Amino acid sequence: MLNRILTLAVLLLVATTAFAQSGAVSGTVYDEDGFPMLGANVVIQGTTTGAQTDFIEGKFQFKADPGVYTIVASYVGYADQVVPDVEVIANETTVLDVNFSADGGGIELDMDITVKAKALERGEVAVMKIRQNDINAKDLISQQEISSLGASTAASALTKVTGTTVVDGKYVYVRGLGDRYSATTINGLRLPSIDPYRNSAQLDLIPTSILDNISASKTFTPDLPGDFTGGSVDIKIKALPERFTWGVSASAGYNGQSNLQDNFVTYDAGDGIGLGYNDGTLDRPAAVATYENSELAVFSSSAGRPARSDDELAAALDDVANDFGNGFTLNNKDSGLDYSLSANIGNQFNLGSMPVGVFATASVSQDYSQYNDGRRGNYVNPGDGGPLQEIYDVRDDKSTQAGKVGGMLGLSFKPSPSNNITLYGLYSHQGFTEGRILQGSNEDKGASGEADNFYRSQASTFLERELINYVAQGEHVLTNLGGTKIEWTANYVDSEQNEPDLRFAEYIQQGENFIIDPSQFQRPSRFFRDLSDDSYQGKLDITIPFLQKKSKANNFRFGGLYQTKERDFNENIYAYNNRSGISFSQAGGDFDVFLGPDNLGIIGGEPGSNVIGVHVFDNSNAANSYTGTFDVAGGYGMLTYEISERLKAVGGLRVEQTTILVESDVVGIERERDEPNQANIDDNTANIEETNLMPALNLIFKATESSNVRLGFSQTIARPNMREVAPFGSFGFLGEPPVFGNPDLKLTDINNFDLRYEVFPNPGEVIAFSAFYKQFTNPIVTTFRLAGEQQFTWTNSESADLYGVELEFRKSLAVLGESFQNFTFSSNFAYIQSNQEIDEREVQLGQEVDPNFSGERVFNGQSDFVANANLAFRTPETGWDAIIAYNYFSDRLQSIGAVGSPDIFEKGRSQLDISVSKQVNNFKFSLRGRNLLNPDFKTFSDFQGEEYIFSQYTRGVDLSLGVSYSL
Repeated sequence: MLNRILTLAVLLLVATTAFAQSGAVSGTVYDEDGFPMLGANVVIQGTTTGAQTDFIEGKFQFKADPGVYTIVASYVGYADQVVPDVEVIANETTVLDVNFSADGGGIELDMDITVKAKALERGEVAVMKIRQNDINAKDLISQQEISSLGASTAASALTKVTGTTVVDGKYVYVRGLGDRYSATTINGLRLPSIDPYRNSAQLDLIPTSILDNISASKTFTPDLPGDFTGGSVDIKIKALPERFTWGVSASAGYNGQSNLQDNFVTYDAGDGIGLGYNDGTLDRPAAVATYENSELAVFSSSAGRPARSDDELAAALDDVANDFGNGFTLNNKDSGLDYSLSANIGNQFNLGSMPVGVFATASVSQDYSQYNDGRRGNYVNPGDGGPLQEIYDVRDDKSTQAGKVGGMLGLSFKPSPSNNITLYGLYSHQGFTEGRILQGSNEDKGASGEADNFYRSQASTFLERELINYVAQGEHVLTNLGGTKIEWTANYVDSEQNEPDLRFAEYIQQGENFIIDPSQFQRPSRFFRDLSDDSYQGKLDITIPFLQKKSKANNFRFGGLYQTKERDFNENIYAYNNRSGISFSQAGGDFDVFLGPDNLGIIGGEPGSNVIGVHVFDNSNAANSYTGTFDVAGGYGMLTYEISERLKAVGGLRVEQTTILVESDVVGIERERDEPNQANIDDNTANIEETNLMPALNLIFKATESSNVRLGFSQTIARPNMREVAPFGSFGFLGEPPVFGNPDLKLTDINNFDLRYEVFPNPGEVIAFSAFYKQFTNPIVTTFRLAGEQQFTWTNSESADLYGVELEFRKSLAVLGESFQNFTFSSNFAYIQSNQEIDEREVQLGQEVDPNFSGERVFNGQSDFVANANLAFRTPETGWDAIIAYNYFSDRLQSIGAVGSPDIFEKGRSQLDISVSKQVNNFKFSLRGRNLLNPDFKTFSDFQGEEYIFSQYTRGVDLSLGVSYSL
């Protein structure tokens, strides 16, 4: 797909060179209340060159030869607006937004003819105007600010939005709520998750090069998805170009602990990993397909015994074992520099009288990350009133090489000023190759951690994620029906997450003995996991204006949404069993010897009396593979009515029907239904069918021309994902408890109360205060259970609460004097508290171990404090752009502790980034530093005043140089 995009880009470049010699004028015409004026005329004075604003957003655009002109905007019932000295420059777009006034007086104009000024008008000032007039309490970040911050993905950009945090570098949390409690959409349609354990979409899949802005709606209105609690994040894709444009960019990055290092831990994963692709090296061996349906018991753990006398079976074991081979040997290599490359091209031209826009972009990048001094531990409460008992404490060495490829191709056409249709395809692919070694003490397995008595585990992992999103959307204004607006969107998303050939082994070294004891350890194993989701969505919104003479804000809006997702998840595990070969200890702890050709399969004997060494058997649990469907059908009605000049009400009702069906691949698992803390399961199916009504009412009081007071109440829901209801357990590495789904989960009901006061002193500036309270019924929580062993699962607790406040400040520092006129300071702060009841059974079990075990805990991923502060310096006339960005979040719950043990928290940390860029004609040079404070990434538990570290490492400081060229 990337090759096709690049080919199209070259063709567009050749085909549109002629247009590059002209310029363009574009913008939006607004009335005195800030509403777009549909059908206004904008022309060059004394000519017929110009355009009429469209009937959708009040936008216009026309081409013109280079020169200086007087522009005239006219509309029936208003005095003409005349704008002199508008300069049109070749290869550039002059942005001209016109504001009519009721008395026909002058216009408010903040216009500059440069491309840099266009970014400003369509950036920070524009998003503030959107925010001020929107019916939702909404926070936005513009593409210009994203670019200044140097954010490369939607996930990293969202860390700068008020009240949002990002967990694990990709999952967004809004107001302390993530996963099931925060929805993510692209152009209004849900972005699916491709992680079986998460509801949240992976936002590191979305490159910022294709974004126009990102918004986070904090109050629910019925036209938004019903699983809205913390917030709804909508990613707006760039509009198609108004003129010919193309650009290329390149950057190189260096991190002192990751790049140009000669101890980067890796393994042979093929030649495609640089770009994040499996070239076939990591596919299941061909011998598996040859014998998996054979009548021979090739993959039985005990096949080595009958194979002694069964030559056909012995030959098959030999074939399979040698096809798998070793694969466990890790080695060191030299890591390179990080790099990224991107290109884009677009144009707008006329097909007859119909404007047509085309846009294509492609990107590729590679990134190395490594730490060699990490630490990992595990501790439990022994229940004797003393300190926590150490299970293991190991050194953690981890190296990850990431390759990313992405692209977008878009096509838009306007059959008439009142009709617009857009088609686009989005492609994103990522691959992560990881080598990891854990070594140290493991008291649970008898290893003290001393030089001659230690525990060691190692894993070789390749994780591949891919998202392909095909979208068609349209906007139509029916002028003969009073300006009724019809908006529709449909898409198909093909997403996959594959882990081909995850290799895991663990052992203990005691002096010269290397021990792999199947009674204590997972045998050396190869895991093959693949998840594929096919998602279809359709959305229709119809807006009918009424009483427009009273207020243009008055309208009735209704519509519907249907989305269906089909999932197929498969897991195959193949383990090594030593029948009569040399032991791992005899091999000196060397996997090249232990799993070498001389110790695999048939290693001696004669026909009819075969000696079988190490062979491979199928250790899969068929119940761990499943299929599922996830369907949501919804409809809504919503009224926006201006009660008075200052008071506006937005209210309505949404109804959604949820159907979730998950079937495991085998029947006959035992479970006692409706008792999720028991170990028994009695069937292989989870089925949820539920219909929910969700009312909402928002009041917007226009306190002054530049300030709003917003009040809101709504009811929303949260859903479990398919993995959480899937009736099976999954393997936990390094002694971690397995995770079991719960088919008896219910949906969560939430009441939301919101208050916001916001002031917009000047264009691009804001001061805002928000308060919120959320009340949960049947919240879905992670819990422990005892079923012969400790296990994780999910259950519904009775209730939970969350409340908090947000403060936001964005102001030009020009008020401090002329020397500060190019400086802008912005900051935001959130204080959040939550409380959820722990499952009653877990409380009983916990208090048996610790009488002080609490019956409450906070929401997972929720920080009490979140803060951002940015100081920006911009001089469009000289091309300098610099920003210092600071981000902080306080401790947040990462996972719950073992029964009776304290919960595990991620330590709060600060991040400081600096970005400086310089525009020189069409070139832009940039220097960026990220993570300059290089804090510890740490998880821990507090118990009896002592801190117990579960994981700790540093990422190092990232430095990068970049250059781009755009036309």
